[in-house]
Amino acid sequence: MSSLLFLLCYFISTIAWDITSKLYHLVRPKNRLEFWNKFLKTTCHKALFLARFYARLNFQVESDIKTKLPNKFIIVSNHQSLADIVILVCTFPDHDLKFAAKRELKWGIPAVSVILRNGQHAFLQRKGGFKRTKNHLIRLAISKGKSACPVVFAEGTRSRTGELNKFHSAGLRILLEHSNLPVVAVAVDGGYKISTAKELFTKLKGLLYQVKILKIYPHVKGKHDIQVLLDTIQDDIARQLKKWRKK
Repeated sequence: MSSLLFLLCYFISTIAWDITSKLYHLVRPKNRLEFWNKFLKTTCHKALFLARFYARLNFQVESDIKTKLPNKFIIVSNHQSLADIVILVCTFPDHDLKFAAKRELKWGIPAVSVILRNGQHAFLQRKGGFKRTKNHLIRLAISKGKSACPVVFAEGTRSRTGELNKFHSAGLRILLEHSNLPVVAVAVDGGYKISTAKELFTKLKGLLYQVKILKIYPHVKGKHDIQVLLDTIQDDIARQLKKWRKK
């Protein structure tokens, strides 16, 4: 029942957010990017609040980084659920996260599609059209926002079992070759348990969703160095997942 209440409230909220975003075009034609950055954060924090209030979602954030994070960096994370987007936005409230989403999300999803289109996020075309995908990623890399942080889900798709899939370097390589940004490794766990509509009803209540900011890596360039960096990050995330699951 608690999961149903959450889903009902969330659905109503997305409709309201979608209407609000459309009205914005009529009454606030200026400061577009600032508005969409704030709108993404607001909707994600409200969605997390609803999940914690109605479904008793247990959201935990840890960090091994003792210094202040830089204004801009690239986030490399594993990927288990669409909810990872909400979780990561709430993990980095002082930064404007920019996601590379599959092209199918560009239209038709209340609130989500309009945020992705107007917030200067990237759209990936998995079959063919790599040139267009590359151009979208370059746009993320050179974003002028003072706290814009591109996010790379290096597995390329969601892991519905929670097991870490092989990391692919193409997306990260494009971002690093067109920027001077450092890289922050992040591990997430819990989302794979609610990767289907049925699991949202049966497993959301009391779910533990964990996030850990693992390490900041300096900027690197070159195919070999980028691959070494990605392999290191994959090993770090794999170790963290193992630690969580031992508990």
